[in-house]
Amino acid sequence: VTSEVVDQVYNEYIGNAENRAQVRDGLLDAMGDSIFVLSAIEVARYHRDAGNPVYFYEFQHRPSSAAGVVPEFVKADHTDEIAFVFGKPFLAGDVSMLSKVWSATEEENKLSRTVMRYWTNFARNGNPNGEGLVHWPQYDLDERYLEIDLTQKAAKKLKERKMEFW
Repeated sequence: VTSEVVDQVYNEYIGNAENRAQVRDGLLDAMGDSIFVLSAIEVARYHRDAGNPVYFYEFQHRPSSAAGVVPEFVKADHTDEIAFVFGKPFLAGDVSMLSKVWSATEEENKLSRTVMRYWTNFARNGNPNGEGLVHWPQYDLDERYLEIDLTQKAAKKLKERKMEFW
């Protein structure tokens, strides 16, 4: 990596930081965007351009189980949605996916049911949408996707400016 590239990344993500927390957050964003977001978007585009239906999402909910385990500055983390996909809020004891006992909130129970319905619909029909669910748009040339949190919302062009940078 050349010093010019390092300087560009620094200026894009950290250059305007006013304190150490902003430097940390900028560094984490640079790493996450370059390793996870850019790669995921590239793969989604390749599949879309090959004519395959693509349903892209960003999981945004920080699980209550992260309290006291993961630093507060970490929001939704890589793979956090997996616990919701497999109904972790409803599991207990030896079948638990995590060693920590998790007392999910009622909102998280609802989120898990919603996510399980999306994934089940997709497995069954190749389309995650179904009755009573917020419409999950197909990832098309407008790059529409679903933001998954305690409530869901359709959006488009995830981190568009940052992806143009990369």
